[in-house]
Amino acid sequence: MSTSIQDITVNYLGLELCSPLIPSASPLGEHVSALQEMENCGAGAVVLPSLFEDPYERSPRHPDFYFEEISKAKSVLKIPVIASLSANTTEGWKNLSRQIVDAGADALELNIYHLSLSPDVPAADVEQGYIDVVETVTENIKIPVAVKLPPFFTNLAHLGNRLNQAGAKGLVLFNRFYQPDVDLLSMGPGYTLRLSNSSENRLPLRWISLLYQKEIGYLAASTGIRTGADVLKMILCGASATEVCSILLQKGIPCLKTIEGELYHWMGTCNITSLREARGRLSYHCMENPGEIEREEYRKALQGYALIDFPSWHDEVPLHGKNRILV
Repeated sequence: MSTSIQDITVNYLGLELCSPLIPSASPLGEHVSALQEMENCGAGAVVLPSLFEDPYERSPRHPDFYFEEISKAKSVLKIPVIASLSANTTEGWKNLSRQIVDAGADALELNIYHLSLSPDVPAADVEQGYIDVVETVTENIKIPVAVKLPPFFTNLAHLGNRLNQAGAKGLVLFNRFYQPDVDLLSMGPGYTLRLSNSSENRLPLRWISLLYQKEIGYLAASTGIRTGADVLKMILCGASATEVCSILLQKGIPCLKTIEGELYHWMGTCNITSLREARGRLSYHCMENPGEIEREEYRKALQGYALIDFPSWHDEVPLHGKNRILV
């Protein structure tokens, strides 16, 4: 199918994007020239590197530099510029978000990176912290706000609904915590960045499918988006856009063109002419009793282990039945 009749435009946070491909916050976005290259290679929007409140308490000139970069990006890019903010105080969220708006950002992504290990803090209090941040920010600015969430919540549908009521226009699923290893030579933590792969996008894929049309606003997929097939799967399950990072760090910004080409290919293979029309086609919202379906899929997945080709030593291990794992 010719790409000339395939529409890959999407709407995300109320912003019209020429493509669902959004380079997410990373060091690649620190220079305007790189942002221009992203636009030229097919990006529908860009997310700038996160502005962190903590370091700037010691170096107050850095926020001004960040705001200048927003202004520069807006002056040369035609696609939307999304800022990213990670603060740790109420005043930080309030003041920095307001200055981000003044600098000209089209939208703001809240990077709420919080981990509570206190046995005295219930889960409800942790969730309330996210709600408080969103209310603080959205009461002071008018541009659309998205919240980048980790996956570790008891009921994402409930939290997403509350975030939407607090003023968030959408969710980015998921924030990927960088888990340290152990360095045996130094007998301390080993900080090695491990980039994501496509197998890791199963988690956002599942949750976007479950949360589509749950009155929580727009959904963007993040983690493990590396191919055009990955992008189309996310859209079919209900995502409005996809954030791309690891593949760009590994192969460079021009690989956005490759991903876009693969997206067109799979749209043609699946007879899809418009991403807007295809969005959510395979979501759980289209099915009855998604909870029962989820449970049935879980049971089948476990039973499916019996079909795996085990290594030769497996025949020497006694199993129930005829070399089958029974679930």
